[in-house]
Amino acid sequence: MEKSRTMAAIDVGSASIRLKVIEITEDGGRQTLENVVRSLAIGRDTFSKGRISAEMVDEVCQVLAGFKKIMREYKVKTKRIVATTAMREALNRDYVLEQIRVRTGLTVEVLSRSEERYLTRQAAFATVPEFRKRSQEGLLYTHIGSGTTQIAAYDQDGLSFSQSTQMGALRIRQILSSIEEQTLRFPQVMEEFMISNMDFILQKGVRQPYEHYLISGDIGERLYRILAGEKKEEDFARLSVERFEKMYQKVLAMSPREIGEVYEMEPERAALVIPSMLIVHTFCGITKAKWISFSFSGLLEGVLWELAATQENRLQRIQSLEDILSYTKAIAKMFRCDMEHAEQVHGYAMMLFDALGKAHGLNERHRLMLQIAVLLHDSGKFLNLNEHADHSATIVHATEFTGISAEEKDMIAFMVRFHEEGEISGKEMEEMGFGRKNRLVLAKLTGILRLANAMDYSHKRKLRGVKVSIHGGKLTISAVVQQDATLENWKVRQFAEYMQDVFGLQLEFNIKRGN
Repeated sequence: MEKSRTMAAIDVGSASIRLKVIEITEDGGRQTLENVVRSLAIGRDTFSKGRISAEMVDEVCQVLAGFKKIMREYKVKTKRIVATTAMREALNRDYVLEQIRVRTGLTVEVLSRSEERYLTRQAAFATVPEFRKRSQEGLLYTHIGSGTTQIAAYDQDGLSFSQSTQMGALRIRQILSSIEEQTLRFPQVMEEFMISNMDFILQKGVRQPYEHYLISGDIGERLYRILAGEKKEEDFARLSVERFEKMYQKVLAMSPREIGEVYEMEPERAALVIPSMLIVHTFCGITKAKWISFSFSGLLEGVLWELAATQENRLQRIQSLEDILSYTKAIAKMFRCDMEHAEQVHGYAMMLFDALGKAHGLNERHRLMLQIAVLLHDSGKFLNLNEHADHSATIVHATEFTGISAEEKDMIAFMVRFHEEGEISGKEMEEMGFGRKNRLVLAKLTGILRLANAMDYSHKRKLRGVKVSIHGGKLTISAVVQQDATLENWKVRQFAEYMQDVFGLQLEFNIKRGN
């Protein structure tokens, strides 16, 4: 049995900075030792001026220095400090991060949108009773942040839609602040602005109906307190959509100052209530859910969830990988990919990976990246048959895969771009920013993808009883065919020299006629 561990996470958000210190007990339980929030609208600078002011940097450093003292008191050894939209989009981000490091001794990690979405979702889903059952019945999820709103839709096949939009509560208010004094219809103006910027998502991206609607994040917690008149101690709660709509109409008629006075909120937080409720109201309109579920776990809890790495979250990690693949399939279908060909190539690629992977230092993350590349390698044909591999790579770059890092996405796009032809040189990969280790991984994964695609080059699934073996310095692929496989034979043999260079194996492709 492991000893208890104390760990901490800090979230440098767009509207506040939060610290949470927890203890993982010997029996795997979790106890909160400290939970501190300091309101600080960093996003006010970024969203209006594009950069963080010197005065704001001073305030951030003061807050972080105070949090450092708290962590020292608890003798925290394991910690992670992350920043999100406001820091991510600031033009002077690098300088601000360096000033924080010099003045506080703390290193702040700026999360990509994909990483932020992954951690917030994992935290939220961990709190929802029977999440998988609810998701299969149809679940719409939104994480309302200050700078962005995350949207995900689940159905019986898994994750079918995933996007983040630059329509966070603080951002909406900040962008439109210059016209607030010019109209008595400011809430209606905010609604029109939001819908105009989310039109595609609302009309095309998510499909009706959804039985369940789930909200997460700090803003969701404040909304619940307004709606229920109490602060919930548990991590999960529900309220009726009918109750929300009645309160929404009431709050619309109030000013931020009145909201702050009535609901005992600081001015900065009170100003975010109406845009937050507006976002919820909009998404309630595209579900048939009668209840709104609230998860009070957000990014901070997601960071701690990953730091803890307990046995209980391993199954959830596996399920999140399944979500990535189900979403990738949804993207492939959207771009009219030949899914029978994609599934066939996937099968071949996994056989080759299993035969080659362990000896050549390939791991489960590499396997996942290869699977995504296989499913999307022909997606660019929807845009243009000419140079379709380049278009497929563009689609990969433009897609937000929750849980896939920016570097991993670059590697997937590279595989897709060179899945069929093109000279792959270490120098070119180095110029693209890939380190030596990833250059070797890329060369190997691209070789597997090329070979697997060549084995069904006609898209007619001719090969039967495929077997892959490695022996005596040879990679042998054997199969039985009922149709002429000259095209596949020709294409596979094109990569014999490449496989010899990259894997040090002689390629043998043995096919014979059979029933």
